[in-house]
Amino acid sequence: MKRLFITTGMLLLASASLAQTPMADCPHHMATAAQRSADTDQQQQSPNPNAEMPAGLSDAQREQYLNGEGMGLAKPAEMNHYPGPRHVLQNADRMKLSPEQLASTQKLFDAVQQEAKKLGREIVNREDELVRIFSSQNADEARVKQLTAEIAALQGELRAVHLVAHLRERSLLSPEQVRIYDEARDYVPGEKPAPTHP
Repeated sequence: MKRLFITTGMLLLASASLAQTPMADCPHHMATAAQRSADTDQQQQSPNPNAEMPAGLSDAQREQYLNGEGMGLAKPAEMNHYPGPRHVLQNADRMKLSPEQLASTQKLFDAVQQEAKKLGREIVNREDELVRIFSSQNADEARVKQLTAEIAALQGELRAVHLVAHLRERSLLSPEQVRIYDEARDYVPGEKPAPTHP
């Protein structure tokens, strides 16, 4: 009976000692507390994704316009067997371009880049002006209509530059080279050959 009392007493003392042990000394509690602290710090440091939302062009759009990138503007041509000069240059070895074809394609690409960058700068300038007149509370109907019409016209010119480049590029290539291009770009299955150009 005494052993029972002694054992019970020891258990009670151990429980009391454990209860007095600070939770901070518990590895699991320490890890959980640290995680909660880290999550709180991250929430406090993370910027509001909408806090600096651009009022006009995004940074990515601005960069694409200023760099003369295609931006998918020539997709109707690209998807229908009209190669673009940029990707022809990237696949020159696979397409077995002759020195003359390579030189002509590079010349075409350079011309497209120059014109696309010029138009892109004009578009960016007008988009920025559109933002400015609204942010300064000086927008009026006539100016808004003028700027949006100019932007639309410039975007049309820019798209035409890219589409015409695809037309001119295909005239430099053989039907077999166009087929190889399509396969390299993974646009059409092997059993669907590219149409011959006039």
